[in-house]
Amino acid sequence: MSIYVTRISEFVSFLSLRNHTLEVVLSHLVHRVLVDLHASSIFVSSLSEHNEVEMVGQFGIDPEIWQVYPEGTSVFEKYPITDAMRNRKTVWINTLPEWGEEYPLLEPYAFPGRERSFICLAIEKCATPVAVVGIFALPVIEIDGEIDAFLGTIANLLSLYLFGEEQSPSKERSSRDRSLPLRALQTNSVLTERQMLILKLISENRTNVMISERLGYSESTIRQETIKIYAKLGCNGREEAADIYRESLKEEAAAS
Repeated sequence: MSIYVTRISEFVSFLSLRNHTLEVVLSHLVHRVLVDLHASSIFVSSLSEHNEVEMVGQFGIDPEIWQVYPEGTSVFEKYPITDAMRNRKTVWINTLPEWGEEYPLLEPYAFPGRERSFICLAIEKCATPVAVVGIFALPVIEIDGEIDAFLGTIANLLSLYLFGEEQSPSKERSSRDRSLPLRALQTNSVLTERQMLILKLISENRTNVMISERLGYSESTIRQETIKIYAKLGCNGREEAADIYRESLKEEAAAS
């Protein structure tokens, strides 16, 4: 099993245990979930009613470092955090201490820390970007599809934590009852159509290679989708995911 799948499963379990403060959640992300990326610090910033992006929580950031940068960043200005929010994309910078020519407003502010990579993703509420999560890492991290999918899943889980406990996969199902009716699994709030098809093939004991050949996607794409499936279902791998699917079939049959 991919280490990223394991980290996501552990994070889902952590969120399901109790009501954590945002700072505790961010600390857990740095120390446990993002440890393989050698993350050193993390923050969450949210869009205010005045269209400014303001920090609402952080862990590991030296206050002296943060004071270097302008406060109350307008969402209409060109910064990594506003870029991620406006364009719903992952901003991937691995040139620290320089921010790169794409962000001229940051040219006077060479990053004073030891970190060499910064990754920023949008956090959405009801399909609308309303916040961002920013991650600083010590090494130079090259753009990678699997890491991107992993971090995207973390952003999705943070969205559930921040804006809708009732939507969280880890809250919806206890360890004794992880099944959902098939019609519920098929809604966009749980699994996409492609993820649903991949889950069906997983339940047939097909490997990622076999699934990629069957559907015509790369193995990397299938692997990224399985990470998202496990996170959404709050499970720990292929066997549990297959069990959830089979149980959903039984519940659907019983209800019809």
